[in-house]
Amino acid sequence: MNQTFVQKALARAAGKELAAVGEIVDARPDVVLSHDNTAAIARLFQTLGSARVAHPDQLAVTLDHAVPAPTAQHAENHAEIRRFVAQQGIRHFYEAGRGICHQVLSEEALILPGQLILGADSHTTHFGWLGALGAGIGRSEVAALWATGQLWLRVPETIRIELTGALPDGVTAKDLSLWLLQILGPEAGLYRALEFGGPGLSTLSVESRMVIPNMMAESGAKSAYLEPDETVFAWLGERIAARTGEPATQIEGRLAATTLYPDRDASYVGRIDLDLSEIGPGIACPDNPANVRPLADVAGTHIDQAFIGTCTNGRLEDLARAAGVLRAPDGQVRHVAAGTRLLIIPASSEVLRAAIEAGYVNTFLEAGAMLGVPGCGPCMGNHLGIPATGEVVLSSANRNFRGRMGNPESAVYLADPAVVAASAVLGRIAGPRELTDNETALRAARPLPGLVLHNDGNAEPAQIGDRDASRSNGISDGRAYSGRVWKYGDDVNTDVIFPGKYTYNVKEETEMALHALEDLDPRFAGAVQPGDIIVAGRNWGCGSSREQAVVCLKAAGVRVIIARSFARIYFRNAINNGLLPVVCPEAVAAIAAGETVAVDVDRCIVRCAAGEFAFPPLSDSALRIFEAGGLLPMLREAA
Repeated sequence: MNQTFVQKALARAAGKELAAVGEIVDARPDVVLSHDNTAAIARLFQTLGSARVAHPDQLAVTLDHAVPAPTAQHAENHAEIRRFVAQQGIRHFYEAGRGICHQVLSEEALILPGQLILGADSHTTHFGWLGALGAGIGRSEVAALWATGQLWLRVPETIRIELTGALPDGVTAKDLSLWLLQILGPEAGLYRALEFGGPGLSTLSVESRMVIPNMMAESGAKSAYLEPDETVFAWLGERIAARTGEPATQIEGRLAATTLYPDRDASYVGRIDLDLSEIGPGIACPDNPANVRPLADVAGTHIDQAFIGTCTNGRLEDLARAAGVLRAPDGQVRHVAAGTRLLIIPASSEVLRAAIEAGYVNTFLEAGAMLGVPGCGPCMGNHLGIPATGEVVLSSANRNFRGRMGNPESAVYLADPAVVAASAVLGRIAGPRELTDNETALRAARPLPGLVLHNDGNAEPAQIGDRDASRSNGISDGRAYSGRVWKYGDDVNTDVIFPGKYTYNVKEETEMALHALEDLDPRFAGAVQPGDIIVAGRNWGCGSSREQAVVCLKAAGVRVIIARSFARIYFRNAINNGLLPVVCPEAVAAIAAGETVAVDVDRCIVRCAAGEFAFPPLSDSALRIFEAGGLLPMLREAA
């Protein structure tokens, strides 16, 4: 049938036999995920006039992003969520302290191979380790799902990644993921799916597999699927059996029978063949997860804070590796260096309990580390470890964009937990072997010579609105926009568009506008005028699924953003809020900051001082939403 996994999964979710690449399907997810953003989603849901969630058993809600509540405003947010969950009869609710949503839902075995999970979190790609299709969406889309139970999705192109060999000693799935981000580059994954297979996959532990699809969110990919095997079925079978009493072998057999695999002759837009034995330890340098260099190249860099945790690397396997570094072969515990702080936050209460039983927590405390409540911790800059101005952090997290941890004037590096632990002991970036062998670092990672993404089709990133640019997009009211240009560069992320520290305590749109682009261009909020247009480079809006990064700009008066390319979730969030995203690389190159440009939506033309440039029209589905002023206004009008 020539179908990739994502084609099969979206066809199943839409009740279709087949799904073609580029097709728009109305999909019904098996699980809809939200977390501390549930209160904001509930307020949006209530504007639709719906008293009850359509399918409460479809929902999974976890308090994890700011736990325990750091301010009274955060506490009220949590209280609002608890009331909503009780009123709606939502069974799958996990209180503060249970852990991070992606880890908890995996542990609870709520997601099964072949299922579709949509979540108001950009790292919902995580569930690909189970052989499921996980994709991040915006909060407006989650509100729409609560009301209707379905959502339109474009069937993306797929990049196939074939793994062979096995990772060398001291090299982990985190290193693999970082190097893959460098190979893919900033745009290869935009609005595409990733598909992992090959004999090398079976050499990875279950917990190592969880790292990969989680990190692949940083490539811009819609989803990242790992072909499941008996190891995954056994892991799920044991957990489901403990809950239901059904024999684990029966569960495993059922899972194997219903799992979706790609066809052998499936068509891919690109391929990567990767021998795991060729990989060495890497470090992501500021301010991008794809800015990866060999560990040896950055060894010796001073650090002020080391952080082990998050949905990427806060599992028992990660804590075991860190504890193994902190406790020397003679049994003595190595202490954190003077002037350096080590913060460890388990991904879940289950992980914490197991770490206590294994003695890892005692090792951490003897080493002088701090422990936090299971949850996201400082990852999005809410609390529990925000760095000071000028400080350097080495983190096991998935994201190191400027301002990500709450202070745009700090620097964040990313590494494997064992490297983070060794660096905390020495007060500088170092590999674990430096503690025992007096080596300067672990085996130096090569930049994988000759390893590239082989494009089997169009190398340009796809966008939601991609269509034949020669046809009219059907808008009949002469819709056009003109305004003064604010121009920015590549990879502008949501943390600098709307800082994460305001996510749960700034609720009014007018106040959001006051913080628009605060950490990128402090002039903007005070000088922007209604009708102004933003022009940007590639991958505008990468990072978090934070819908406020769209709302703050629209509230400030921006109506159009012209970019070389958009991060997938940002593109959807823009359409869903009536903000026009225009993909036009030629116009971006020609437009100068401060000039006045016009966007003719009827003709799909950007007009500037350098001339006229065509852009592709929106898809029919996206067009209907935009014309209605956004997704929720469209649903209210339909009701």
